[in-house]
Amino acid sequence: MKAFWEGLWTKNPVLVLALGLVPAVAATTTAANGLALGLITAVILVIAAFINWLLVPHVPDNARTAVKLLVLIVLVVAAYSVLLGQNPAMVSSLGIFLPLIAFSDLLLHQGEGTDGLTQVVLGACGRGLGFTAVLLVLGIIREFLGSGSIFGQQIVEGALPPLALAASVPGGMVVLGLLMAFVNLVSKRGGELHD
Repeated sequence: MKAFWEGLWTKNPVLVLALGLVPAVAATTTAANGLALGLITAVILVIAAFINWLLVPHVPDNARTAVKLLVLIVLVVAAYSVLLGQNPAMVSSLGIFLPLIAFSDLLLHQGEGTDGLTQVVLGACGRGLGFTAVLLVLGIIREFLGSGSIFGQQIVEGALPPLALAASVPGGMVVLGLLMAFVNLVSKRGGELHD
């Protein structure tokens, strides 16, 4: 259970480890985009962790990264195909960031399968849900500030012109930076120098 909570909070992929920042900033212009990309990444992360746990110990050391990458590519292509058949508008909305999941540091730098299956799956679930939560929160904040809506439902009539920059990539970087600072403040981390 510790691996789950670490991935969710203390070692959150985006807010603590700073992994997956590009999709976090570029794809989360709406809450729906953040939720979709986060959930797809989480599902792929859990399935890839299970497959890698089975395969990687039986693969030579110099081929492990290639095997992990091949597993991710197959899973991402499958997810892309399913989503394209179900919701082509979402695929268009996520753009290049859906296929780029396969090359995400979040997914490539998983454990080598030395832990038990339960630990591997719980760790993957924690990282996946942590990533999804951050993308969802970023999407909600940016969509509200940029257009006054959440999940497409208008909350505030008219655009919020002074805060519309939040819907752009530079605005996303600012919102993400403020969210990281808030998490550091709450968890009393950040600011210390490491050797």
